[in-house]
Amino acid sequence: MDSPEPAPLPAHPVSHTGPGAFSAWGIPLMLSAADRPERDWGHQLHRAAAAGNAVRLRPGAFVKTSPWNKAFPRDRHLASALSIAMTSRRPPVFARETSLMLHRLPLNTIPREVKLRASSIGAAGTTRRPQPKASKRPLFAERRLAYPKAWADSPSAERPAAALILDGQIALHSEDLHMTLADSLPHMARSSAIMVADAVLSGRRLTDDGKHPIVATPMGSEELLGLANLCLTQRAAETFRQLASFASPLSESPGESLSRFCIDELGFQPPELQHQIRDAHGAPLGIVDFWWKELRLAGEFDGKKKYSGGASYSGKDVDSVIREEKLRAERIQEEGIRFVRWMWADLITPQLLADKLSRAGVPRAAAEDRRFNHSFPAAS
Repeated sequence: MDSPEPAPLPAHPVSHTGPGAFSAWGIPLMLSAADRPERDWGHQLHRAAAAGNAVRLRPGAFVKTSPWNKAFPRDRHLASALSIAMTSRRPPVFARETSLMLHRLPLNTIPREVKLRASSIGAAGTTRRPQPKASKRPLFAERRLAYPKAWADSPSAERPAAALILDGQIALHSEDLHMTLADSLPHMARSSAIMVADAVLSGRRLTDDGKHPIVATPMGSEELLGLANLCLTQRAAETFRQLASFASPLSESPGESLSRFCIDELGFQPPELQHQIRDAHGAPLGIVDFWWKELRLAGEFDGKKKYSGGASYSGKDVDSVIREEKLRAERIQEEGIRFVRWMWADLITPQLLADKLSRAGVPRAAAEDRRFNHSFPAAS
């Protein structure tokens, strides 16, 4: 039976701005070998790099210094991947975390290596480049991974790489999402792996403006669990099954996914997700992120986007968002329900979250009731 064609990669904020010039994730990127009217275009770019006005990402690819230094790590990682695609002799196929980001899936930490498939076993390895003085951060290394021999007989291995075409000139190729998940999740930090697995089950993808959600076809829990069969070792497969079993389609943001992970890792009783609160007459009052029924306690993760004005989830101004949230909370509290709230800072330093949950009376879970086996080490 023929393997199905993979879904194309979602669009990204990349546009062609001139001969050999692109705007990639808000970063102006330039190619020295571009066919431009300036005869000394390549020399201009090298002089700009020497003067600190440009950063040389790799041979033939430069970015403007100020936007590069101001960009988020995720954007710099993806712009670095694009520079590889634009200056390589063969179109590279991106893998693991780089592929996950091209599929617009969230990561808790951005890896310092752009990962792609090696064109041959002998080409596998890592290339690291010295940090230019003008760059405030080290450049991303290029890690070339050999194609797993164990996949040679898999039907999924016959699927072509998904591709994102940019202005009909540059194609970004990524491994099929199924292969990427099987090869990535067991090797990642579990906090990032849970974010990815939750997003795959919910169909939610990262957006550029926070207002226009990108929703992919959600993957079923059984389908995700079945991808463990594509893992390369028994140890990796067991880690993958644990991650897939813990994942939930009910997490509505990366922050909620990380919250679930931290609550379990800290050993607290797991909450119900996306619980509908009703008044004494059964009228709905609102949905809370987390719910401990016995305590009549609602937990809420407050991300910055919720209060970011025009860039908020709702697109409403910040005063309207705060006012509506306050009224909603008051109606719920009138039913005798308490709230415990936390933000990103509490997840970055989990002891802060532990202190809040303890003060709210959330009990510790019995060892046999914990959903995630933290004693099982992540695959290396």
